[in-house]
Amino acid sequence: MKKYQYVILFLSVFFSLCCSVQATTLQDLYNDLSSLEKSYAAAQKKKNLTQAEMNNVRASIASAEAEIRQAQSDITQAEKDIAKSEEDINKKKEETNQMLLYLQLSNSKGNSMLEYVFEADNYTDFIYRYSVVTQMSDYNQGLVDELNTLVKQLNSKKETLALKQTELAKKKNDLQAKYLIVQAQYKSDEDDSMDVATQISDKKKLIKKYENMGCSRNQNINSCGSAQAVDGWTYPLNSFRQSSNYGWDENRYHYAVDLGTGEGSPVKAVANGIVLSSGLTRTLATCNYNGSSPYLAAPSRNCHCGGYVIQIQHNMPNGSSYVSLYMHLLSASVSVGDKVTGGQVIASSGGGPQEAKKWVDHCTGGPHLHFTMSYGASPIGTSSVAGSTFDPVKFFPAMKGIGSSYRG
Repeated sequence: MKKYQYVILFLSVFFSLCCSVQATTLQDLYNDLSSLEKSYAAAQKKKNLTQAEMNNVRASIASAEAEIRQAQSDITQAEKDIAKSEEDINKKKEETNQMLLYLQLSNSKGNSMLEYVFEADNYTDFIYRYSVVTQMSDYNQGLVDELNTLVKQLNSKKETLALKQTELAKKKNDLQAKYLIVQAQYKSDEDDSMDVATQISDKKKLIKKYENMGCSRNQNINSCGSAQAVDGWTYPLNSFRQSSNYGWDENRYHYAVDLGTGEGSPVKAVANGIVLSSGLTRTLATCNYNGSSPYLAAPSRNCHCGGYVIQIQHNMPNGSSYVSLYMHLLSASVSVGDKVTGGQVIASSGGGPQEAKKWVDHCTGGPHLHFTMSYGASPIGTSSVAGSTFDPVKFFPAMKGIGSSYRG
């Protein structure tokens, strides 16, 4: 299974490297903005459809609960009717016994029904006495039989209702399970929508910065806006101890290196460039902290995975362009469109309790800087950071693996 995962990963990275289109003009940025706005509209539409499905499932659950309550009410009424019928049966039997006893006691010569019948004075009296006893017994027995039949019918109805109640309870459980699935999909749709909204906001800020710099629609933005980078690179921290590699890390692919450093340490731009983005990673509707940040104890809305992040575009003398990304920042001192120089302090590092609580960052387990680089001049998507990233060891030899350290 892992073999196929590696193949898929290789192909996705290959196509992202060779086939991604980078924005080179202001018009390209406007085209990107238009695409993002269409994606946002589609995400909103999908979210609305999921919301409608949630409402339908909720209505079905409410209907099932109403049916369960009605079934329980019908069962209760059937039990009452059964008890009443059984009471009537006992009463009717008692009436029959009392009548027979009356007839027996009316006969002074004996106390049995046979004596009552056979002590008739003549044949006509015999037929009369026999008829009285038979009619009375048949009538009462008929009533008893009817009541017994009713009891059987009520018991059958009770069993049917109990079965229906069980089926309805299962239906309700199935609907509740479906609701949880749809609800999870809604949260995912909401997160995607928020992510695209953040990208739209960043793109608008970037366009405005380039326009303020005097860039025309079809002018290369590298020539009108970006600071030209110099040969060589500056490490992003004065000192660090590497705590995570770029590449496979247990069951995930880590598209960056983690550089352990004290919370609040100065973070520096690795080369001259222009700030592409400066702000929080996408806002998540809800976060589950089980097994994630030790600094956040309970689930919360409007949380983040990565906290505050800055991305800087660097244009090299040889025409190559790169983007550097700095994540889990406690604070920042640059904004979108700002020109920076290599070694300039752009932020303070986070990853510890202060940063986690400040930005509700549930994706950090200790003080560090999450650092990566990518080819091209477009921002790295923080929700799917594969893009065209590469291992920073390419330009920073000290980032050669876990345990490696650097002191400038």
